[in-house]
This record gives sequence, structure tokens and C-alpha cells, in this order.
Amino acid sequence: MTTLPRLASPSARPLRAGACALGLLLALSGCNNFSGDEQQQAEVIGNFYRIHLKNHAPGLPSAEELKQFEPLVSRALYSLLTRAEAADVRYHSVAGPQAAPIIEGDVFTSLYEGATSFAVQSCDSEADRASCQVAFRYQKEGADESWNDKILLVREERQWRIDDIEFIGNDQSSQREYLSDNLTDAIAQAQ
Repeated sequence: MTTLPRLASPSARPLRAGACALGLLLALSGCNNFSGDEQQQAEVIGNFYRIHLKNHAPGLPSAEELKQFEPLVSRALYSLLTRAEAADVRYHSVAGPQAAPIIEGDVFTSLYEGATSFAVQSCDSEADRASCQVAFRYQKEGADESWNDKILLVREERQWRIDDIEFIGNDQSSQREYLSDNLTDAIAQAQ
């Protein structure tokens, strides 16, 4: 029987301590099973919804919020969002400040009230396109709703960006099937 030497030497202790520290860091950082592209996709979605939940303004995002979203969304979606926001401004300049917004409720989730938390569940990629299932939850004032929506991403300039949202919900969606459809309709109605 061959016995391997023990690593009891003083030079091995820093290696063990470093390995333990790395293991603890990974455990505390909430690491997940995402790899490569999936991790980048989840980070983009996470950054987007952290900004959105922090601002939690109903309806279309403000010009300031749009600036925060710009590096996280595709050129096409950013264009639709800025055109919809401009259409809302034009509409209110004609209809007056008391007029209802052209899009009411949370524009980025299925539930009218929006979400209070989210978690990226899974991501599937094919070439420069991806879709991620995101679990949302709304817990406020005695209400407790949970649902999933699908976030569609595209790779632009070597970065994953949100390109559209498919509102799946649990039959409680206040939206049409896709965010891009809602924005296009709002732009047309405001003219």
C-alpha cells in the first residue's frame, strides 16, 4: 500500500487558507449554475431590473431612467422606448398634464403593479440571440403574486442586451404579448 505524503508543511497552509477563503467567497456571493454567456445574460437582466425596481415608476420610463437603461437594451428597443417617451410628452402637451399616460402600469412586467423581486431562472442561447425565464414576485399590502416572463436578448457589439420582453404571466397580464407591441401601439395612439 502506497501512502501519499501529508501536506503539513508550513508552505501548504497559505494554499489551504486561500482555497477555504475562495470557497467561502463563492458560497457567499450567491454563485449559480450559469456559465459564460448565460452569466452575462443574467447580469444584464439583473442590472436592468435592479434599476427598474429602484425607480419603480409606473408607465413609460423617464428620460433619466432611459439613460440608465441605454447600455442594457438593444438599439432597436432603446429607439422604441425613446420614441414612446417622446410620444407621451407630445400627447400631454396637447391633452394637458391631467391626461392619463399613454401606457399605464408597469411597462416591464406582466403585472400592472409591477414586481418587488425577481430571479433569473434559466437562459437559452442560439448564436447572437437568447431568451431567459425570469421569475417575478409582487409582495405588498397583503398581495402576493408570482409569475414568469421571458426576456429576449440580442448580442450587439459583443455585449448581451435586452431586445424585447414576452409577457407570459399567470393570466393576469395587463400587457399585450410583447413589450415591442405595447410600445408600437402607444406611439401610434399618441399621434
